[in-house]
Amino acid sequence: MDRHSENRFAATKGESGQIHLALDLLEYLARSGQPRGLTEIAANVKGPKATIHRLLVTLRARGYVTQEKRTMAYSVGIRCFELGNSWARNFDLRSTAAVHLAHLNDVTGETVHLAVYDQGDSLYVEKIESSYDVVPKSHVGGRCPAAQVATGRVLLAHQPMDEIRAQLAGPLRAYTPVSLTDPDELWSLLNDVRQSGYAVNHGSYRPGVGGIAAPVRDHTGAVVAAVGLCLPEHRFGDDRFPELREATVAAAAAVSAEVGGLAGRLSVAGAS
Repeated sequence: MDRHSENRFAATKGESGQIHLALDLLEYLARSGQPRGLTEIAANVKGPKATIHRLLVTLRARGYVTQEKRTMAYSVGIRCFELGNSWARNFDLRSTAAVHLAHLNDVTGETVHLAVYDQGDSLYVEKIESSYDVVPKSHVGGRCPAAQVATGRVLLAHQPMDEIRAQLAGPLRAYTPVSLTDPDELWSLLNDVRQSGYAVNHGSYRPGVGGIAAPVRDHTGAVVAAVGLCLPEHRFGDDRFPELREATVAAAAAVSAEVGGLAGRLSVAGAS
């Protein structure tokens, strides 16, 4: 079960609990990537099987869930796609950033992400894929643990201190042998991110995959998103690092300027 929804329904009664459970099962189906049976859904969202079945029937009638005739398994429906597209159309930052993300992709040849923070995760809201033959796989709507990826570290570093403490309270999962799981080390790393104006990742989430990211600030100076590159480690050596860092920070500064942010806040400490 997802850490954001664990035990949420168990402590809740009535209509509010029904709403939480319906959202939990929709989120579970969306993350699954393939149809799931009733028993499996009930086991993963930790709700009463009869209640979940009743909710699935209602969601299916409204188009939020579909059911295969042969297996009777459930998956997300077309209405979820419609609502997601509606959100994307109304998300001004995404369209505002488009030209600058495309330029970053052009000058580096690497996969570019625009990400926002959501409950301990880096959530990709835009992506332009690398022009190279070998590229790490990702998708719009995908999530990665903020503590382990470059975009997430930028975003987490600029959250309120209470939120940072909550996320570092752990236990922190190790995804690779080099994942950072010590809260003190991560706290120090996030301090460095705030000082330097960028974050990096070298295989902390996926073996052989690295990244670099910089913050997007609005007119108040608040970090509202992160612009990042995601690339194989063999293309992320010391020879390319200064170039990739400067291009990423420049792209984030350009997006910030579009939304009224102060470019001066985005300079890289120690960079020429």
